[in-house]
Amino acid sequence: MKHITESLDIEIYSSRLTDFYFNGLQAATMDIETTGLSASRSKFILGGLLTFEDRRFCQYFAQTESEEAEALFKYMDELSRLDVIVTYNGRHFDMPFILSRYRQITGAEYTGHLPYNFDLYLLLNGHSPVKHFVPNLKQKTIENYMGLWTDRTDEIDGAQSVELYKEYERTQDSELGRRILLHNSDDVIQLARLLKITSKCDMHKGMYKCGFPVGDLTVSRINISRDFLEYEGVQRGDPVNYRCYDIDGYPAYVDFSRDSRSFIFKVPIIRQKGIAVIDLLASGIDYSPLLDYPSCSSGFLAIESNSTQNHMEINHFIKLFTGHAARIMGRN
Repeated sequence: MKHITESLDIEIYSSRLTDFYFNGLQAATMDIETTGLSASRSKFILGGLLTFEDRRFCQYFAQTESEEAEALFKYMDELSRLDVIVTYNGRHFDMPFILSRYRQITGAEYTGHLPYNFDLYLLLNGHSPVKHFVPNLKQKTIENYMGLWTDRTDEIDGAQSVELYKEYERTQDSELGRRILLHNSDDVIQLARLLKITSKCDMHKGMYKCGFPVGDLTVSRINISRDFLEYEGVQRGDPVNYRCYDIDGYPAYVDFSRDSRSFIFKVPIIRQKGIAVIDLLASGIDYSPLLDYPSCSSGFLAIESNSTQNHMEINHFIKLFTGHAARIMGRN
Protein backbone atom coordinates (compact mmCIF):
# COMPACT_ATOMS: atom_id res chain seq x y z
CA MET A 1 0.00 0.00 0.00
CA LYS A 2 1.21 3.48 -0.83
CA HIS A 3 0.56 6.35 1.58
CA ILE A 4 1.11 9.86 0.23
CA THR A 5 0.89 13.00 2.36
CA GLU A 6 1.83 16.59 1.64
CA SER A 7 0.97 20.13 2.67
CA LEU A 8 -0.74 22.26 0.05
CA ASP A 9 -0.76 26.03 -0.40
CA ILE A 10 -4.46 26.35 -1.19
CA GLU A 11 -7.17 28.75 -0.09
CA ILE A 12 -10.23 27.08 1.41
CA TYR A 13 -13.45 28.95 0.66
CA SER A 14 -15.48 30.13 3.61
CA SER A 15 -18.40 32.48 4.13
CA ARG A 16 -20.82 33.54 6.85
CA LEU A 17 -23.05 30.65 5.74
CA THR A 18 -20.39 27.95 5.89
CA ASP A 19 -19.02 29.38 9.14
CA PHE A 20 -22.51 29.33 10.67
CA TYR A 21 -22.69 25.55 10.26
CA PHE A 22 -19.04 24.43 10.35
CA ASN A 23 -16.95 26.95 12.27
CA GLY A 24 -14.78 25.28 14.92
CA LEU A 25 -15.22 21.79 13.43
CA GLN A 26 -12.52 19.64 11.87
CA ALA A 27 -13.44 19.46 8.18
CA ALA A 28 -12.02 17.97 4.98
CA THR A 29 -12.94 17.13 1.40
CA MET A 30 -12.85 13.48 0.37
CA ASP A 31 -13.16 11.27 -2.71
CA ILE A 32 -12.56 7.58 -3.37
CA GLU A 33 -11.69 5.41 -6.37
CA THR A 34 -13.04 1.88 -6.81
CA THR A 35 -12.93 -0.91 -9.36
CA GLY A 36 -16.66 -0.48 -10.03
CA LEU A 37 -19.95 0.89 -8.73
CA SER A 38 -21.18 -2.19 -6.87
CA ALA A 39 -19.62 -2.63 -3.43
CA SER A 40 -20.54 -6.32 -3.48
CA ARG A 41 -18.46 -6.96 -6.61
CA SER A 42 -15.90 -4.15 -6.58
CA LYS A 43 -12.97 -3.08 -4.43
CA PHE A 44 -11.84 0.11 -2.74
CA ILE A 45 -8.50 1.07 -4.27
CA LEU A 46 -7.83 4.70 -3.33
CA GLY A 47 -9.01 7.33 -0.88
CA GLY A 48 -8.00 11.00 -0.87
CA LEU A 49 -8.51 13.59 1.85
CA LEU A 50 -7.73 17.32 2.18
CA THR A 51 -8.06 18.69 5.72
CA PHE A 52 -9.03 22.35 5.99
CA GLU A 53 -7.25 23.36 9.17
CA ASP A 54 -3.70 22.44 8.12
CA ARG A 55 -4.17 22.00 4.33
CA ARG A 56 -2.83 18.45 4.61
CA PHE A 57 -3.54 16.27 1.61
CA CYS A 58 -3.22 12.50 1.91
CA GLN A 59 -3.97 9.44 -0.20
CA TYR A 60 -4.16 5.75 0.65
CA PHE A 61 -3.54 3.70 -2.49
CA ALA A 62 -3.99 -0.09 -2.71
CA GLN A 63 -1.41 -0.92 -5.38
CA THR A 64 -3.02 -4.35 -5.74
CA GLU A 65 -6.50 -5.53 -4.77
CA SER A 66 -4.90 -7.64 -2.04
CA GLU A 67 -3.97 -4.39 -0.26
CA GLU A 68 -7.59 -3.18 -0.13
CA ALA A 69 -8.17 -3.92 3.55
CA GLU A 70 -5.02 -2.12 4.71
CA ALA A 71 -5.74 0.97 2.59
CA LEU A 72 -9.42 1.05 3.56
CA PHE A 73 -8.84 0.69 7.31
CA LYS A 74 -6.19 3.40 7.40
CA TYR A 75 -8.36 5.71 5.32
CA MET A 76 -11.33 5.17 7.63
CA ASP A 77 -9.08 5.88 10.60
CA GLU A 78 -8.30 9.28 9.04
CA LEU A 79 -12.02 9.94 8.53
CA SER A 80 -12.77 9.08 12.16
CA ARG A 81 -10.68 12.06 13.31
CA LEU A 82 -12.96 14.54 11.49
CA ASP A 83 -16.23 16.26 12.33
CA VAL A 84 -17.24 17.12 8.74
CA ILE A 85 -16.45 15.69 5.32
CA VAL A 86 -17.36 17.54 2.14
CA THR A 87 -18.31 15.15 -0.66
CA TYR A 88 -19.92 15.15 -4.09
CA ASN A 89 -22.63 12.49 -4.11
CA GLY A 90 -20.88 11.02 -1.10
CA ARG A 91 -24.08 10.15 0.75
CA HIS A 92 -25.21 7.90 -2.09
CA PHE A 93 -21.86 6.45 -3.15
CA ASP A 94 -18.60 7.13 -1.29
CA MET A 95 -19.68 6.51 2.31
CA PRO A 96 -22.09 3.61 1.62
CA PHE A 97 -19.38 1.99 -0.51
CA ILE A 98 -16.62 2.08 2.10
CA LEU A 99 -18.99 0.99 4.89
CA SER A 100 -20.16 -1.93 2.75
CA ARG A 101 -16.57 -2.93 1.94
CA TYR A 102 -15.68 -2.73 5.64
CA ARG A 103 -18.62 -5.01 6.47
CA GLN A 104 -17.68 -7.53 3.78
CA ILE A 105 -14.02 -7.60 4.81
CA THR A 106 -14.59 -7.83 8.58
CA GLY A 107 -17.98 -9.50 8.76
CA ALA A 108 -19.16 -6.76 11.13
CA GLU A 109 -20.72 -3.31 10.99
CA TYR A 110 -18.42 -0.33 11.46
CA THR A 111 -19.03 1.10 14.94
CA GLY A 112 -16.44 3.85 14.97
CA HIS A 113 -16.86 7.59 14.67
CA LEU A 114 -18.18 8.89 11.34
CA PRO A 115 -18.12 12.59 10.46
CA TYR A 116 -21.08 14.58 9.21
CA ASN A 117 -21.35 14.27 5.41
CA PHE A 118 -21.90 17.63 3.69
CA ASP A 119 -22.89 16.48 0.20
CA LEU A 120 -22.64 19.33 -2.31
CA TYR A 121 -24.46 17.31 -4.96
CA LEU A 122 -27.57 16.97 -2.78
CA LEU A 123 -27.47 20.68 -1.95
CA LEU A 124 -27.27 21.63 -5.64
CA ASN A 125 -29.84 19.12 -6.80
CA GLY A 126 -32.47 20.05 -4.27
CA HIS A 127 -31.80 23.60 -3.17
CA SER A 128 -30.21 25.64 -5.97
CA PRO A 129 -31.34 27.08 -9.34
CA VAL A 130 -27.93 26.18 -10.81
CA LYS A 131 -29.27 22.82 -12.01
CA HIS A 132 -31.47 24.69 -14.50
CA PHE A 133 -28.46 26.38 -16.12
CA VAL A 134 -26.18 23.37 -16.72
CA PRO A 135 -26.57 20.21 -18.85
CA ASN A 136 -25.97 17.92 -15.84
CA LEU A 137 -24.74 17.98 -12.27
CA LYS A 138 -21.48 16.09 -12.75
CA GLN A 139 -18.68 17.54 -10.63
CA LYS A 140 -16.63 18.62 -13.65
CA THR A 141 -19.68 20.33 -15.17
CA ILE A 142 -20.21 22.38 -12.01
CA GLU A 143 -16.50 23.20 -11.89
CA ASN A 144 -16.74 24.57 -15.43
CA TYR A 145 -19.84 26.57 -14.50
CA MET A 146 -17.91 28.13 -11.61
CA GLY A 147 -14.88 28.89 -13.81
CA LEU A 148 -12.62 26.30 -12.19
CA TRP A 149 -11.67 24.34 -15.33
CA THR A 150 -8.17 25.84 -15.45
CA ASP A 151 -7.39 24.40 -12.00
CA ARG A 152 -7.86 20.76 -13.09
CA THR A 153 -4.88 18.89 -14.56
CA ASP A 154 -6.14 15.32 -15.04
CA GLU A 155 -7.79 14.27 -18.29
CA ILE A 156 -9.63 11.07 -17.35
CA ASP A 157 -12.96 10.17 -15.79
CA GLY A 158 -13.93 7.53 -13.24
CA ALA A 159 -14.54 4.81 -15.82
CA GLN A 160 -11.13 5.39 -17.40
CA SER A 161 -9.57 5.27 -13.95
CA VAL A 162 -10.94 1.75 -13.47
CA GLU A 163 -9.36 0.57 -16.74
CA LEU A 164 -6.07 2.24 -15.88
CA TYR A 165 -6.03 0.49 -12.51
CA LYS A 166 -6.47 -2.92 -14.11
CA GLU A 167 -3.44 -2.23 -16.29
CA TYR A 168 -1.50 -0.71 -13.39
CA GLU A 169 -2.11 -3.73 -11.16
CA ARG A 170 -0.77 -5.99 -13.90
CA THR A 171 2.29 -3.90 -14.83
CA GLN A 172 2.92 -1.64 -11.79
CA ASP A 173 3.75 1.06 -14.35
CA SER A 174 4.56 4.23 -12.37
CA GLU A 175 3.06 6.54 -15.03
CA LEU A 176 -0.29 4.74 -14.84
CA GLY A 177 -0.18 5.02 -11.04
CA ARG A 178 0.58 8.73 -11.30
CA ARG A 179 -2.47 9.31 -13.54
CA ILE A 180 -4.79 7.42 -11.16
CA LEU A 181 -3.50 9.38 -8.16
CA LEU A 182 -3.79 12.65 -10.11
CA HIS A 183 -7.42 11.99 -11.01
CA ASN A 184 -8.25 11.42 -7.34
CA SER A 185 -6.24 14.39 -6.08
CA ASP A 186 -7.87 16.75 -8.56
CA ASP A 187 -11.33 15.61 -7.49
CA VAL A 188 -10.48 16.20 -3.81
CA ILE A 189 -8.77 19.57 -4.30
CA GLN A 190 -11.36 20.87 -6.76
CA LEU A 191 -14.06 19.98 -4.27
CA ALA A 192 -12.49 22.39 -1.78
CA ARG A 193 -12.61 25.14 -4.41
CA LEU A 194 -16.17 24.18 -5.31
CA LEU A 195 -17.39 25.12 -1.83
CA LYS A 196 -18.09 28.58 -3.25
CA ILE A 197 -21.15 27.07 -4.98
CA THR A 198 -22.87 27.29 -1.58
CA SER A 199 -23.35 31.01 -2.29
CA LYS A 200 -25.76 29.99 -5.06
CA CYS A 201 -27.81 27.65 -2.87
CA ASP A 202 -30.56 28.02 -0.30
CA MET A 203 -28.18 26.81 2.37
CA HIS A 204 -30.55 27.07 5.34
CA LYS A 205 -33.34 25.12 3.61
CA GLY A 206 -30.78 22.59 2.39
CA MET A 207 -29.44 22.01 5.89
CA TYR A 208 -32.97 21.82 7.31
CA LYS A 209 -33.73 19.05 4.81
CA CYS A 210 -30.35 17.27 4.83
CA GLY A 211 -29.27 17.80 8.43
CA PHE A 212 -26.29 19.53 10.01
CA PRO A 213 -23.71 19.03 12.77
CA VAL A 214 -24.11 20.42 16.28
CA GLY A 215 -20.97 19.73 18.29
CA ASP A 216 -20.45 15.97 18.26
CA LEU A 217 -24.04 15.32 17.14
CA THR A 218 -25.51 15.16 13.65
CA VAL A 219 -29.09 16.37 13.26
CA SER A 220 -30.55 14.21 10.48
CA ARG A 221 -34.31 14.87 10.54
CA ILE A 222 -36.44 17.84 11.57
CA ASN A 223 -40.24 17.87 11.83
CA ILE A 224 -42.83 20.34 13.07
CA SER A 225 -45.88 18.57 14.48
CA ARG A 226 -48.93 20.15 16.02
CA ASP A 227 -47.36 20.48 19.46
CA PHE A 228 -43.61 20.04 19.05
CA LEU A 229 -40.53 20.93 17.11
CA GLU A 230 -39.03 17.45 16.78
CA TYR A 231 -35.52 16.63 15.64
CA GLU A 232 -33.38 13.55 15.80
CA GLY A 233 -30.02 12.27 14.66
CA VAL A 234 -26.82 10.44 15.50
CA GLN A 235 -24.27 10.74 18.29
CA ARG A 236 -20.95 10.96 16.43
CA GLY A 237 -18.86 11.12 19.59
CA ASP A 238 -18.88 8.72 22.52
CA PRO A 239 -22.57 7.68 22.78
CA VAL A 240 -24.45 8.01 26.06
CA ASN A 241 -27.77 6.92 27.56
CA TYR A 242 -29.83 9.83 28.82
CA ARG A 243 -33.55 10.54 29.04
CA CYS A 244 -35.48 13.40 30.59
CA TYR A 245 -38.84 15.12 30.27
CA ASP A 246 -37.73 18.62 31.15
CA ILE A 247 -34.61 20.74 30.81
CA ASP A 248 -34.27 22.93 33.89
CA GLY A 249 -38.06 22.99 34.28
CA TYR A 250 -38.75 23.48 30.57
CA PRO A 251 -41.03 20.64 29.29
CA ALA A 252 -38.77 19.40 26.51
CA TYR A 253 -38.30 15.67 25.92
CA VAL A 254 -34.76 14.41 25.32
CA ASP A 255 -33.71 10.82 24.67
CA PHE A 256 -30.15 9.65 23.95
CA SER A 257 -29.47 5.94 23.26
CA ARG A 258 -25.99 4.47 23.58
CA ASP A 259 -26.83 1.25 21.74
CA SER A 260 -28.29 2.88 18.62
CA ARG A 261 -26.10 6.03 18.89
CA SER A 262 -29.30 8.01 18.28
CA PHE A 263 -30.90 11.03 19.95
CA ILE A 264 -34.35 12.67 19.89
CA PHE A 265 -35.50 16.13 20.97
CA LYS A 266 -39.12 17.32 21.30
CA VAL A 267 -39.45 21.03 22.04
CA PRO A 268 -42.94 22.40 22.81
CA ILE A 269 -44.44 24.98 20.47
CA ILE A 270 -47.43 27.31 20.76
CA ARG A 271 -49.86 27.66 17.87
CA GLN A 272 -52.08 30.67 17.30
CA LYS A 273 -53.71 32.01 14.12
CA GLY A 274 -51.58 29.90 11.77
CA ILE A 275 -48.29 30.75 13.47
CA ALA A 276 -46.12 28.32 15.45
CA VAL A 277 -43.80 29.90 18.00
CA ILE A 278 -41.28 28.83 20.61
CA ASP A 279 -41.21 30.54 24.01
CA LEU A 280 -37.53 31.47 24.13
CA LEU A 281 -37.61 32.83 27.67
CA ALA A 282 -39.09 29.59 28.99
CA SER A 283 -36.56 27.50 27.05
CA GLY A 284 -33.71 28.78 29.22
CA ILE A 285 -31.31 29.46 26.36
CA ASP A 286 -29.35 32.63 25.74
CA TYR A 287 -31.41 33.74 22.78
CA SER A 288 -29.58 37.01 22.11
CA PRO A 289 -28.19 35.62 18.78
CA LEU A 290 -31.82 35.33 17.57
CA LEU A 291 -32.86 38.91 18.31
CA ASP A 292 -31.89 40.20 14.85
CA TYR A 293 -34.43 37.93 13.14
CA PRO A 294 -37.73 39.65 12.20
CA SER A 295 -39.49 36.48 13.39
CA CYS A 296 -38.14 36.98 16.92
CA SER A 297 -40.22 39.32 19.08
CA SER A 298 -41.09 39.72 22.76
CA GLY A 299 -39.22 36.56 23.73
CA PHE A 300 -40.94 34.40 21.12
CA LEU A 301 -39.52 32.89 17.91
CA ALA A 302 -41.87 32.19 15.00
CA ILE A 303 -40.73 28.97 13.33
CA GLU A 304 -43.72 28.44 11.02
CA SER A 305 -46.32 30.68 9.45
CA ASN A 306 -49.23 29.27 7.43
CA SER A 307 -47.37 25.95 6.99
CA THR A 308 -44.21 27.73 5.72
CA GLN A 309 -41.13 26.92 7.80
CA ASN A 310 -38.56 29.54 8.75
CA HIS A 311 -35.54 27.32 8.08
CA MET A 312 -32.82 29.73 9.17
CA GLU A 313 -34.50 30.45 12.51
CA ILE A 314 -35.29 26.78 13.16
CA ASN A 315 -31.73 25.67 12.46
CA HIS A 316 -30.29 28.43 14.64
CA PHE A 317 -32.62 27.58 17.53
CA ILE A 318 -31.73 23.89 17.27
CA LYS A 319 -28.02 24.73 17.48
CA LEU A 320 -28.57 26.91 20.55
CA PHE A 321 -30.98 24.62 22.37
CA THR A 322 -28.98 21.47 21.69
CA GLY A 323 -25.85 23.14 23.03
CA HIS A 324 -27.81 24.30 26.09
CA ALA A 325 -29.11 20.77 26.73
CA ALA A 326 -25.65 19.27 26.18
CA ARG A 327 -24.19 21.52 28.88
CA ILE A 328 -26.88 20.44 31.33
CA MET A 329 -26.23 16.79 30.43
CA GLY A 330 -22.51 17.34 30.99
CA ARG A 331 -21.54 16.62 27.37
CA ASN A 332 -19.67 19.94 27.06
